[in-house]
Amino acid sequence: MKKRKLIKLGGSIFDQLDPQYFEEWKAWCDAGHELVIVHGGGPALSAYCEAMEIETIFEAGVRVTTDDILLGAERVLGGEVQSKIVYQLNQAGIRAVGLTGIDGKSIVGKQRDGLGAVGDIAFVDCTLFETLLKAAYVPVVTSLVTGKDSTLNSNGDTCAIAVAAALAVDSFELLTDVDGVKLDGAYQTVVSSERLVAGIESKEIYGGMIPKVQAVRNASTQGIQDVRIRSGKYVSSQGTRVKEETNECIVTNLSTS
Repeated sequence: MKKRKLIKLGGSIFDQLDPQYFEEWKAWCDAGHELVIVHGGGPALSAYCEAMEIETIFEAGVRVTTDDILLGAERVLGGEVQSKIVYQLNQAGIRAVGLTGIDGKSIVGKQRDGLGAVGDIAFVDCTLFETLLKAAYVPVVTSLVTGKDSTLNSNGDTCAIAVAAALAVDSFELLTDVDGVKLDGAYQTVVSSERLVAGIESKEIYGGMIPKVQAVRNASTQGIQDVRIRSGKYVSSQGTRVKEETNECIVTNLSTS
């Protein structure tokens, strides 16, 4: 039976990605299953801003997107980062096509007040994605989305959840560069959704981990059968699942050696 999987590939993990992931993904596609990859590129964008002497401000883990930063996002996320990912996928024998939410007006965002050109996902049109998947291509999507007046920069994790829900995927995997969620001074093996909320409120969970935790919690409510957080550094780590039936988000120390 054909299955559909979405991988959220964190921008901070791609350069550290275990090369065996490409083998795993090719085997998945060769078995007749469908794959979608949504990627970030925050560190590369930060490096661009530093090189261009553009001030970067974050609010609750979200980058305030000025006109200069939006231009950088278009150049870096939709250009440099995406081209590298697509190239390596194709080199691994995986037929990949890069696109943004601008292409085909496939992802529409609503501008969030006070953060510049930051967009929350309002709508996902699956037509282009379905066309590519039907032709056995892997859509590689970055989180630049269609706004009312201009391109908007969306958080990659929340964008991935929206696309996963719209495509009704069977599996969702969040690949990251951290070992898990740290609460009470230790990485947690199992943590309830309520405890994650409390961790954000107490600022134990902060910065870039906030949207990741929110993505995990949101994924568990979308009817996706298999939701996992995995370490991008170690393909041998199968990560841990979100158990919706017990309303528990499971997050572990994902590192293996």
